[in-house]
Amino acid sequence: MTKSTYYLSKNTSFYRRFKATLVVLLVWGGVSLLHWLPETQWLMLGLTAILTLQTLRMLVAKPAAAMMESEIYLPPVSILVPAKNESLVLADLVYSLCQLNYPSDSLDIWVVDDGSTDETLQVLTELQTQFPSLQVHRRESKGGKSGALNAVFPFTQGEIILVCDADAQLPANFLRQTVPLFQKQAIGAVQVRKAISNANTNFLTRCQQMEMNCDSFLQTHRIAIGGMCELRGNGMLVRRELLDKCQGWNENTVTDDLDLCFRLYLAGAEIKFVTVPSIQEEGVTTWEKLWHQRCRWAEGGYQRYLDYFPQILTLGWAKEIDLLLFFLLQFLLPIGLIPDLLWTIFYSHHPVLFPLQTLLSIILTIAFIAGLYQFQNLRGWSLVWTTIQGSSYMVHWIPVMIVTTLKMCVQERSHWVKTEHRGRIT
Repeated sequence: MTKSTYYLSKNTSFYRRFKATLVVLLVWGGVSLLHWLPETQWLMLGLTAILTLQTLRMLVAKPAAAMMESEIYLPPVSILVPAKNESLVLADLVYSLCQLNYPSDSLDIWVVDDGSTDETLQVLTELQTQFPSLQVHRRESKGGKSGALNAVFPFTQGEIILVCDADAQLPANFLRQTVPLFQKQAIGAVQVRKAISNANTNFLTRCQQMEMNCDSFLQTHRIAIGGMCELRGNGMLVRRELLDKCQGWNENTVTDDLDLCFRLYLAGAEIKFVTVPSIQEEGVTTWEKLWHQRCRWAEGGYQRYLDYFPQILTLGWAKEIDLLLFFLLQFLLPIGLIPDLLWTIFYSHHPVLFPLQTLLSIILTIAFIAGLYQFQNLRGWSLVWTTIQGSSYMVHWIPVMIVTTLKMCVQERSHWVKTEHRGRIT
């Protein structure tokens, strides 16, 4: 496969650091200006008013039901599973995939042994004797999920490509409930709702389940007002012709899914999010693993704004204001809290970012309540208490975002590091 036109040149690391530094300086300068010249604070109030209107539109929107044109539409599907040191979970996944209710002559399943050093190779060899249709591609790992997907993509036959993580678990009707959505030519990709298979392990895994439910609510409501849908890697289906157009996955990012999301929209496609079916995956069980995982997610999410600006300003006003809302609240607000806090402490000013902080809190609270109500069937005080726990847990994103945005100013991108999966021994 040829290198993607989106792949980065040898100077890209420098330009990323330059852009990241410029953004931080602009944010810090802007916040300082608001403190230094109080008469400019109407700018913050005006911005908050615009974003509040967008928030209200999003929260009150009624998502359209996923309509299947016809289940007769069953095109060839290729399932790709990147696997590096996944011996503990692969057997369950392969069994799940081989039980899918889909015509066997329209389905090919590929597992990429991405330079595993554990017993992954032996497990795959045994699985191939049990499931002869299972195909295995072996390669020496070059440090990323994107590379593993690109390595096997030329050998696949499917019109639709489904990507699954090695710890995934799918219901038998997964493909019949998702593939027919591609009858609409405008749909270039479909992302299903994710659930945490080990949600009952501890506080962290329970909170990750709540977070997934919150995300599902926001995804469906963003799409309902013409905003953007985020691909989540595990359980995403993509039209082959669009992957060809994008020339595969970007190997110069630490989050292939988030990067691909922007490239699909720039290629003119739409992305659909569905709440049924869902796909299960393991949640991390310690704060240390959570920190490393979220820093990678934050870096990849921020990276794509740096890489695809100003192209993303051509997507139309509905997607652009959606991007503005989430870019400001997810990435710029946390880094802006540093000068805002310093001015507040040393000069006894009122925090100028308080309106944006309030807006973010409202969005998360409502999304948590709605997500828990809809997907966990919680009611009454149980719903209130769980929302309080989940909202407290989400505070960890503030230091994650601050550390990540500052780190990107001074060092090259992180190396892709897989999340460890433990399977049923968890």
